[in-house]
Parts: sequence; C-alpha cells; structure tokens
Amino acid sequence: MVEDMKVALVSNRGPVSFVQTSDGFDKKRGAGGLAGALDPVARRLGENAIWISAATSEADRKALVAGEAEGLSDLLGYPVHMLDIEPETYGRYYDVVSNRMLWFANHCLWDELDIREFGQHELDAWDEAYEPVNERFAHAAADYADPDSLVLFQDYHLATAPRYLRGLHPDQTIFHFTHSSFCGPEGLERLPRPLPRRVIEGMLGADLVGFHVPDWANGFLDCCERIGAKVDRSAASVQHLGRRSWVRAYPIPIDAAELQERARDQVAESWRERFLADQTEGGPSKRHVIVRADRTEPSKNIIRGFEAFGTVLDRRPDLAATTRFIACLYPSRQSMPEYRRYSEAIERVVGEVQARHPGSIELFMHDDYDRTLAALRIYDVLLVNPIMDGMNLVSKEGPVVNEVGGVLVLSRGAGSFDELGGHAVEISDALDVDATGEALERALDMDPAEKARRAAALRATAAARRPADWIDPQLEDLSEIQAGREPVTEPPHGP
Repeated sequence: MVEDMKVALVSNRGPVSFVQTSDGFDKKRGAGGLAGALDPVARRLGENAIWISAATSEADRKALVAGEAEGLSDLLGYPVHMLDIEPETYGRYYDVVSNRMLWFANHCLWDELDIREFGQHELDAWDEAYEPVNERFAHAAADYADPDSLVLFQDYHLATAPRYLRGLHPDQTIFHFTHSSFCGPEGLERLPRPLPRRVIEGMLGADLVGFHVPDWANGFLDCCERIGAKVDRSAASVQHLGRRSWVRAYPIPIDAAELQERARDQVAESWRERFLADQTEGGPSKRHVIVRADRTEPSKNIIRGFEAFGTVLDRRPDLAATTRFIACLYPSRQSMPEYRRYSEAIERVVGEVQARHPGSIELFMHDDYDRTLAALRIYDVLLVNPIMDGMNLVSKEGPVVNEVGGVLVLSRGAGSFDELGGHAVEISDALDVDATGEALERALDMDPAEKARRAAALRATAAARRPADWIDPQLEDLSEIQAGREPVTEPPHGP
C-alpha cells in the first residue's frame, strides 16, 4: 500500500513558499501543478515522506535562516528540507541553464526564438552552477532519505541529480519525472557538447524515467540511442553503463471536484458576473467568447493565436460584430530577455488586432486564478495552441468548469491531445496562423448539438482520473522495480 512506503520527493520548488511581512512571514502554497500533484500523496504518507526543495526566493532564504521551515511539518503533516543555495549560483542554475538551455531544448524552441548557439557563459553556468546544484540535491536525498526509500526527482531542473545519487547510494530506488515536453534529439542536440550526453546519462541514473505522454517518452528513447545506449523499444527499457532503466508515461490529471468548487466561490462568481455584463454593454451583443489562459511563454504560441483571431475577424464581418476574446495571461521568467521580448510582442500584436477591430480583445497580463476560472466558465471557444507542451492542464480544467457547452480548439503539440484530441477541434499545424484561424472558425460555427456532445465528452474524459491516479502507479512501479520485477505500467506505444 502507498501509505506504507517511504518516499523522498525532490524538486526545485517545494510545497510552500514564504512571503515576508512587517511582522514575520506568511506561507502560501507552491506555485504550479507540481505542488498540487505531489502534496496529497505526501500528506497521505505523513512522516514516511520528506520533501526536499530549494529556497527559491529571498523571502524563502530569510525564512529558512529564521527557522520558519522547521514548523512546516506541523502545517503539512510531513517534513520539508529546504536547501539554501547562494543566490548567484541559484540564478545561473535556474535561469541560464534550466529555464533557458534545457527548457528550449525540451520544447525545440531554437528556431522559434532564433537561438543559434551558446557560448562560454552558458557552459560555465552548467559546470559552475547546474551540476553543483544537482549534486547538492543528490547529497540531500542521500542524507535525508532512508536507504529503502523511493527517491522521486522532479523535472528538468534536476536532470543530472539521479546520476549523483546513484554514485552515493548504488542500491537506492530512484525515479526521475519530466513535467515538460521532451521533443528528442532535434532539441537536445542543439546544446553544446558534451551537455546532451550529460543530460541523458544523468537521467539514466534513475531506475524509472517518467513523462506525461508516449511522444515525450519516445523522444527520450531516441536520445538514448544517439549516445549509444541499448534501447529495447518493446519493453521501453534502456541498458547503459551496466544498468537498466525503465521508461514510462504517466499522464497527469486534474482534481475536477476541487476545481469546480473553487470556480464557484464568491470571487470567481463576481468576475463571471462582470464578464457576462460586459457581453451586452454598449453596441451589439457579444454572442461568442473565445478564452485563453496561459503564462507568457513562447512555447504556448500566444502570438499566433491572436494573429489567427485577427484574420478570422478580417474575413468574417459577422464574427467581428459578435465575437470577443478574453485572454488571461501572466508574465513568466521576466529575468530572461527572451521572455521580456515575448511579453512585449504579445501586447504589440494585441494592439494591432485592436486597431482593426476595437474592443475585440480584453487582455489581462497579471495572474488572477479566480478571474481565469470565471472566464473558463463562460467560454464558447477555448484556444489551446502550444507549439509543444508537456501536458497542458488548462485544456482539462476548462471543460470541467465550463457551463455553456464550449468547444476546445487544441493543437497536436499539447500533451493532452492524446486524451482530448478526439473531442476537440484540431489545429493541424500550430505554426500555421491560417490553420489556427480555420480551427477557430469551425468551432465558432459549430452546430449547438455537436458542441454539447463534444463538451460532455471532454468533461467526462478530463474528470475521469484524479491526482492519485497519477502518482500511485508511479509508486507501484517503483515498488516492483525495488523488488527486482518489471514495472506494472505498460510501455508507451511507439512513435
């Protein structure tokens, strides 16, 4: 049983972050889907779990020095160990390597962002920050996890940590899960040598390597073959340096019941009422609402979405008179120049569409989850058009809270396409603005009965699994591997 297992969760960002106040520190739940997915299992395990993470902000570091982290066990029901990493080293590990080099590699964004090569600055950041920080995480796992614990490293920030832990504790049962996409050699091999090999060999320090969907798992297997590892496609296993690693896909779900409850709270309801009132305020009634909800992240392909919307309004005066676009965005990684430029480009293209079609777009550029949920409740069309996305939870969240039988327009680059694509309007090529515009038109013109049928199927699919259905199979597979047996989960299908 899961409750009897000993588990060490290891991630860059922990379950709680600190906010400094005039009289001390407040605590807030860690940002992102990772904390929401892992916290419930840690609470079930209680003292059998430990969560190892970094102090990711100045407030976190001050709280750590003040001893605030010591009380997290009482708050959460399980212990948390936070690493105090020197800020400059952390910035190079996090911004320069993790969220620039590795994120761009995992999403094949080189051409999209016109990045041709990296120089000594990035290579030094790898050697002097990324590898040392990964080694520190591995040492913390070795120090705080029992020898029979399952150690679960999370995401590309910790790609080489499994190899370091393997060197410290050769018999430890180790897992590495990548929450982003993993597009394969065409992304990874644009990194300077010997980094592609180091990434793959680092991940192969784990007994089990996990991804959200088979495409990303197969991209990893392709990379394993490129470094000369022996890959068994039928078993989805890799033999390298005298060890065997298994590769599996575990699609992450949402907590539909919790989300639906949050979407109906007072704050979200007030936003919903405001959006509905805006529909009929001044001019013709806006009968169609297109919504998108995203970080301002280049892989999300936000600019082409707005351009496609503009082309639809240009050629369809009837839709120009009756369609409104609500975009709930929030800036991400603004310390990085590529992201600052992308945020500026978003505002620029919105201005261009608005100049041709005044009042057609309502753009929000700061995070407000209740406002986003309110918009998701009322969309007629939800646009999700990433170039590449590990999963994309918005495409699942929208259908479970939507109240008007809205249509999902979804590109094949979203990991969720495996589960939802059959009930969505497909964007055949996310890089093609005209193809995206045509998909939006099909969704807007769809027969109401067909919309309702698709919406019901999407809602049922997105709500069918709970977070426990994601983590429990991982723990079961690791338990089987620890006992010398093969994982229970079936190998991912071939490309």
